Amino acid sequence: MLTVGLDFGTSNSSIALYRDEKIHLFDLDPANINPKMLRSIIFIDRQHQSFVGAEAINRYVELETGRAVYWERRQIGQLKMVVGGAGSGPIIYWDDLMVDIDLNAQGRLLQSIKTGLRNPAYEGTEIFEQQYNIENMIAILLQTLRERCESATGERVSRAMIGRPVRFSDDRETDARAQAKIEQAAHLAGFEEVDFELEPVAAAYVHHKSVGGRENALVFDFGGGTLDFTVIEVGGDTPPRPLATYGILLGGDDFDRALMQPLKKYLGEGASMRDRTPFPAHMLYKLDSWQTMVMLSRPEYKPIFRSALRGSDPTAIKRLETLVNHNLGFELFQQLEQAKIELSTDATGTVKMEAHGFRLREMFTRPQFERLIAADVARVEDAIDEVLRLSGLRPDQIHSILRTGGSSEIPIFNRMLTRKFSYEKIQALSPFATIVGGLAIKASEWKN
Repeated sequence: MLTVGLDFGTSNSSIALYRDEKIHLFDLDPANINPKMLRSIIFIDRQHQSFVGAEAINRYVELETGRAVYWERRQIGQLKMVVGGAGSGPIIYWDDLMVDIDLNAQGRLLQSIKTGLRNPAYEGTEIFEQQYNIENMIAILLQTLRERCESATGERVSRAMIGRPVRFSDDRETDARAQAKIEQAAHLAGFEEVDFELEPVAAAYVHHKSVGGRENALVFDFGGGTLDFTVIEVGGDTPPRPLATYGILLGGDDFDRALMQPLKKYLGEGASMRDRTPFPAHMLYKLDSWQTMVMLSRPEYKPIFRSALRGSDPTAIKRLETLVNHNLGFELFQQLEQAKIELSTDATGTVKMEAHGFRLREMFTRPQFERLIAADVARVEDAIDEVLRLSGLRPDQIHSILRTGGSSEIPIFNRMLTRKFSYEKIQALSPFATIVGGLAIKASEWKN
């Protein structure tokens, strides 16, 4: 029976075993750029078969991207309405319950599932007339991790040390509920016992193993959905001792949305309708996510499109209509994510997309990107100051900066850390393997 570390992430998930003083990772997603990481993405088809990781994306692209969207309104029941009546008692009538169904849909793609835990009202979603609650969806990913680890090791995996962010939500009840949902999902996925550790604390365990003497470290863990910090004593024979933790709800997904903003000018922003009124802002807001973008293909928006096509910028409106009617939003956001990654190493990043009559090309410079995320940069700096305040330490009393997570690669945040603590203190840990490795180390200390 194995005890493993498990990192369920917004963008990627992984599982690891600490044995013989080594961290062992496993091939989880062979078609992924990094096969040791499983993309935290699920595709569920009409037969309710589920596919995960890169295979889920491939299925979605093959079956859904570029297809025509066709909505039909169907009655799903009736609602009994009772209103006050004079003299003869209440008046009762029945109101039809209607729902719009995309008849051409062959499946649903589920991404950034972890962020759904932030919303106390979100229980799940209906997919082809079957309800999937959020713990069911998480369990699909966790079960895949467990089974692929078991296949690689030939041993049963029974216990998992699971990472969690410093906060899922600023509301304590929502935060506790989120952890409980993950625990339920882990049991559904076949884990007999689970425990939790804060992700930035887990990251410090890897550094702890390599440090001879005692020192103060600051973990800067910046992933797809959250930015977490811990100030922690590490090194020597004494276990790590956290001094302060802090986190904010900010991650790589927010930066993808930031890059989307300048593209809106090609999709109707600034355009006027036939009657010279502005193109509706509420429609432009739906462009901030590929999941909501497709809603603009619903029948109720068709009259707005017809009016806008006779307005000041028919080319932009036609481009938007093509984008939503051919379900190209996911592909566009994949391009935005790739441009963001390019900007971490290059001076420019490019969004280039041509499909089904939709054409768009935009080059971003690093200074432009940094202007787009300026407010977020200020939040990050304030958060660093806050975790230092909570720890009671000054910047000169921090000996090492442990930088991990995909978003920690963004240069403006490296410059910020250098300015506050000096270049020599910054240690760039593996952006995707450090947390799961630390969780595996912590799991190895789990007492029977």
